[in-house]
Amino acid sequence: MSAPESIAYTVRVSPRAKHVRLTVSRDGEVVVVVPRRFSVKRVPAIVADRADWIALARTRALERRAMLAAAHGEGLPAEVVLQATGETWRFAYRATAAVSVTARASSGNLLTLSGAIDDHDACTTALRRWVLRHAREQLAPMLEEISASRDLPHTTVRFRWQRTRWGSCSAKGAISLNAKLLFLPPHLVRYVMLHELCHTRVMDHSARFWAFLGEHDPLWQRHRRELRASWLHVPGWVE
Repeated sequence: MSAPESIAYTVRVSPRAKHVRLTVSRDGEVVVVVPRRFSVKRVPAIVADRADWIALARTRALERRAMLAAAHGEGLPAEVVLQATGETWRFAYRATAAVSVTARASSGNLLTLSGAIDDHDACTTALRRWVLRHAREQLAPMLEEISASRDLPHTTVRFRWQRTRWGSCSAKGAISLNAKLLFLPPHLVRYVMLHELCHTRVMDHSARFWAFLGEHDPLWQRHRRELRASWLHVPGWVE
């Protein structure tokens, strides 16, 4: 039994996974998460068996994208609200003869994009680079404060663009956080950071891990549920 040709997917091996898990991103991308030492030869049959679920998940993803467009609008933004830091940034666009687009921040939370501003992709690339830089500047100190106050040390932190994960923690205590956390409410950002910091003590998602997380975040179950719908906070141009 083989997976239908219409279903494209990516396989990701996770050392923390105990079972095979399928996820569908907002763009309809299918990711099959498998445990280490799992035979990837079994994946096509699993995907084929879940074809109906994948189709439904993709339909819902399109509906969510439509809701996102309605909530944030389409096209390039005039301003953006970064809930994590309580900031509102205004965007200005200045056309020049340059073939690329650069973003420069100035006082008053004004970000000016200069260059080939008629190039939508170039503008969104410049905006995404700025968001990534700003996440490093604003969220890294937040993580350090939580790490110190909770006595949960880590080794390093880096910020990345991720489609399906808000964060991760390696066996060596290196934490990776999604730059899109800037758009989430502070209590959800704190939950993600605590979640990853707790993995420095308990790497898996066993009952022991959730109990340990509960010691640091008694409302973790509520926060976890909220996080599942948190994509609504992220504007479409970020994707």
